Amino acid sequence: MGKLPKSMQEKKRKAKALRTQGSVPSNKSNLSSKSMNRQMRRRMQQQGVDGMEPIEAYRVIIQTEDEDLVIDDPQVIKVKQQGMEVYQIIGSPKKQPPSSYNADNIGENFGTSTDSEEIQEEIDEDINLNVEITEQDIQLVSMQTGVIPKEAERALRETNGDLARAIINLKTK
Repeated sequence: MGKLPKSMQEKKRKAKALRTQGSVPSNKSNLSSKSMNRQMRRRMQQQGVDGMEPIEAYRVIIQTEDEDLVIDDPQVIKVKQQGMEVYQIIGSPKKQPPSSYNADNIGENFGTSTDSEEIQEEIDEDINLNVEITEQDIQLVSMQTGVIPKEAERALRETNGDLARAIINLKTK
């Protein structure tokens, strides 16, 4: 193979120098953000971190015997790691007297009931969907459970057309 002209040799030398600089970085500041993200994901995977999920929170309250720490408008991240959930909270805490926030107080502040049955009823009322229940659905539930079609239709209406839930409800009665 013949010799390259000087201009081509110079280009080839520069390209080779650039390639070797990129493959063996002299310090970590030369790493691109893409490779840094890849390294971070690999490390997290090795440590058993399944995923990070941001949580929209309006307030976080940490109660101790001496004081309550209230963080308004926090940044909360849930990290799943080795079967456990870890919550990372970022924000500026305000110190409050101890027990200034209790369960009854919090329920009143947000206008919700603390009784779980009442909350479930409110949710069920809010979720009441106008789902069209077909004759095929009624027949399927009736055949699977051995009830009359009217009872199957009632069960489907109670479950907003959820076939599996309607069948389970009828079989457990």
